[in-house]
Amino acid sequence: MVNSRARRGLLALAAVGALAGGMLSSPAAARVTRPPAFTLSTVGAFGGEPSITSDSRGVLYDTTPSGPQTYRSTNGGATWANIQSPDNNSGDDCLNTDQANSLYWCNLASTTVGSAPLQADVWKSTAPTITTCTTGCSWKYGNNATTGGSCSTSCNPFGVDRQWVASSITGVPPSTNTAHAEVVLMYHDFYGPSHIWVNISTDGGATFGTAREVLSNGVTNNPNGTVTAEGYTFCNTVPAGVGIVPPGKPHGGRIFVAWIASDLAQDATGCNITMVQSFHTAWVAYSDDGGVTWSPHMAFDSGIGHDMSTPFVAFTLDRLGNPYIGFDSQAPNQDPAICAAESAAGTVQADKTCGYNMYVVWSRDGGSTWDGGGGKLPDPPGSAAVAYRANPATETGTDVFPTIAAGDPGKVDVSYLHTDEIDPTDALGKFMPLGCGGPSGSNPNYPPRCHWNLMTSQSLNLGNAPARAAWTRVQATTTPMHWGDICNLGIACVPGANGMPDPRHLLDFDQETIDPTTGCAHIGYADDNAGTVYGDPSNPSPFGNHLVSANQVSGPSVIGTRQC
Repeated sequence: MVNSRARRGLLALAAVGALAGGMLSSPAAARVTRPPAFTLSTVGAFGGEPSITSDSRGVLYDTTPSGPQTYRSTNGGATWANIQSPDNNSGDDCLNTDQANSLYWCNLASTTVGSAPLQADVWKSTAPTITTCTTGCSWKYGNNATTGGSCSTSCNPFGVDRQWVASSITGVPPSTNTAHAEVVLMYHDFYGPSHIWVNISTDGGATFGTAREVLSNGVTNNPNGTVTAEGYTFCNTVPAGVGIVPPGKPHGGRIFVAWIASDLAQDATGCNITMVQSFHTAWVAYSDDGGVTWSPHMAFDSGIGHDMSTPFVAFTLDRLGNPYIGFDSQAPNQDPAICAAESAAGTVQADKTCGYNMYVVWSRDGGSTWDGGGGKLPDPPGSAAVAYRANPATETGTDVFPTIAAGDPGKVDVSYLHTDEIDPTDALGKFMPLGCGGPSGSNPNYPPRCHWNLMTSQSLNLGNAPARAAWTRVQATTTPMHWGDICNLGIACVPGANGMPDPRHLLDFDQETIDPTTGCAHIGYADDNAGTVYGDPSNPSPFGNHLVSANQVSGPSVIGTRQC
């Protein structure tokens, strides 16, 4: 039955291409007969890098560090109400819910708790989600138990950057005692070697333990793999996310953390501050004993010069706890040196192999083996030899800001921002500063300012090998949601020049979630194409200068055989 509750707003269904990707070529001929369709809804005032999540009843939450602002929808994303954010200041933020529908909100650089800058906090609300909550939302701060509440939740001596949070109520379902929830705060340090850390709560987020560094904290079954992982991840990492497998599922209670990294040879260029490195390896580590010991595994290596940091990758678990990573990168058969030379010469638009594509890797055995294995890394074994290509082989240009959400095993929805222009790159696969900002006196060979649209893609058969999986791609926006450059160098992004606004105005990512009651996708993204400042005056978006949700209203669900 088609979900009609979210049929308000703009129907943004565009041409459909049901194409599959293998590692890089040979798309399958299979075609999904009923493509997904999306409506777009205004969430609130503009804000970059939105985090979106759903609770078990399908209540949606969306937040952005701009403000910060937090919103709730009880009708499938058709309309949104502003709710109180727990802190009046935020850098990075994130959202998660547990099985009791308690909401967790994390933020960076809190002003509420007297702690040093660049620490992370976790807040929890148990207020009824069906009622209006604009003030007094019962937010409670998660104290660091080792400091008696005098420090932030993380209280990490090396500082904190890009944190994520996950929660799960321990015990056998259908336990709903939120006071027993395990809550994991995951991040990398900012002033140290850029390692991956966790702080863990076992009392529903009331108190958190001391910061634990994942790779130096022990392993469960591949000690040699820890040495290998450390060689790649020391100094340069970008956290991708954290998840906890629900109890009663295979590997129930397993904690996953995921990240991307460069390699030891690139550490001389600077530790994570510059972001000029090629982040070409994707990693997970899992713990089966509450975060005491960890087992790291490489998920995929796209190859040096084939950068995944656009600027983030996306991470999720399906309903059984299998992990997935979605990322944008150049095709593995592309030569980054040739593309860099063509970018400098102004001929790269004619070389379609230099574009960025949307890819997915996943594990059906709890994180040990990815896409059937076969990767070149011998220790630990199990990394993917090939990735699933989620965008059509006929699509050329540049894909950034990947999102991913999964339902049943092998059923996923992804999204990404796309422009038909090929963003000029250097020899490490990094976008050239202001490369999509239009030609200038110093860079006359750059393409015209890029128009970016939100694309979605769905596969229901990732149980097949990468070359045989079918994908259905849909353009969710009918008017570009961004005009100009998108920088993937983090805080090293250069200011706008030659009339080009700040290329990091969208910040660093979009996010996607699945409503578990329908199996339908919801994507949170920012639209700044208002026709002024950041927008194209000749083609402004009707959602310009707003936070927006793209809500699936028809087509296949990723849960069961139902339709949205």
